[in-house]
Amino acid sequence: MSSNLLHTEGRWFVDAEGRVVILRGVNVAGNSKVPPFVPFTDVSLLDPLVKWGMNVIRLILIWEAIEPQPGTYNDEYVAAIETLVNGAGDRGIHVILDMHQDMFSRYLDNGCGDGCPSWAIDPAIPQDEPSNDERCLQWYLGVRDSNVLRAFESFFANVNGSRDHYIAMWAHVAKRFAGNPWVIGYDLMNEPLGDDVSQVAPLYEDVGTAIREEDPDGILFIESSILSAMGIASSQLPPLSLGNYAYAPHFYSASMVINDSFEKSEADRAFATFQSRLDELGGVPLLLGEFGMPPQKTSVSDYISDIYGRLDECFYGGTQWNYTPGWNPVDFDGWNKEDFSIADDRGNLRANFKVRAYPQRIGGTPAKVEVDHHRVYMEWRSQPEVTAPTLLYVPVDHMFGGKQYEVVQDPSVACELDVENRRLTCTTSGEGTRWVEVRER
Repeated sequence: MSSNLLHTEGRWFVDAEGRVVILRGVNVAGNSKVPPFVPFTDVSLLDPLVKWGMNVIRLILIWEAIEPQPGTYNDEYVAAIETLVNGAGDRGIHVILDMHQDMFSRYLDNGCGDGCPSWAIDPAIPQDEPSNDERCLQWYLGVRDSNVLRAFESFFANVNGSRDHYIAMWAHVAKRFAGNPWVIGYDLMNEPLGDDVSQVAPLYEDVGTAIREEDPDGILFIESSILSAMGIASSQLPPLSLGNYAYAPHFYSASMVINDSFEKSEADRAFATFQSRLDELGGVPLLLGEFGMPPQKTSVSDYISDIYGRLDECFYGGTQWNYTPGWNPVDFDGWNKEDFSIADDRGNLRANFKVRAYPQRIGGTPAKVEVDHHRVYMEWRSQPEVTAPTLLYVPVDHMFGGKQYEVVQDPSVACELDVENRRLTCTTSGEGTRWVEVRER
């Protein structure tokens, strides 16, 4: 029997009871990209995520930390990651292990990248001293850096066996976490820079095969080239032959970054592209692996509300970038002066995140969900074979602020609201469309 708590069925993440699971959470953490690479060691810092309704984290791993020398693994680092995984699991939070890189390595892109160890860089390419300061504010321009491009080309060509090492490193990680039920899967490479068809997809096939030899039930999360996340190119990623996988694209608003204004047409195009790619992939689940914006942006609330509204409409999962407990007003997220953390140095939420109701587990097929500040409404098609209850995260304290509210439901549905734990539990029987609503009275 599988130890994994979730698997994919068509376009859904599904639990052992047959319920559709909607994954919502954050990336942990912005400061994982630089030494000591472990974002924090106090697992109690994960406590707020439960209160905020999150049931998943995308946990950042760094190849340089795992394999500091070729074939030599730093299992102290892996053990520290395992501590965070177990801490998340103790709180009922699923974990996606994300092998993170930006512009290949912190020894490239003028010292502003992260991810791959220096020994994995083609020796013919000159290396930079790591910077991680104000010089790195526009690190993403590395997509045009000739040395970054050469490093990826050499990696995909397996110069000095770097691609082989990457695959073996992933197998080492998967072996460590294969028996941990809270690790639901593996994001095979963050924002790769390469051709989706001839370079990225073959890497995913090989890495996925190696992972499956250690963890046959792990969900594989695959991303297109970073150019699609930037809106520069459309994804061409073909279907993965291994099954039990999900598409995990990213979306950042270029208009917000450049002009501090949110243009909904941008998101329209991005989400239409997501659906098109899902159709090409044969109808698999989608988890929006990264989205977010600094809280100082003028339109940040509109942007965040719009993205979550689209996730609700499509029943997509999502992990916002990011939650960094080590955030401070000088170093910000701790990497390249980025400032995306949803919480400040006192643990208070910032303007780039709002606590929001959503369905977490659905005893049937989701049909509709509508959420605003004072209401949540959901319809689903009940399936008699699914007897476990439907669960919604409903933070009535945030939604109603002391005002009167009520729970109304279809006559075939019985619901109970746990105000303290912000959970609405609904049971039903038979089949057909069911609905429930929590609204201001």
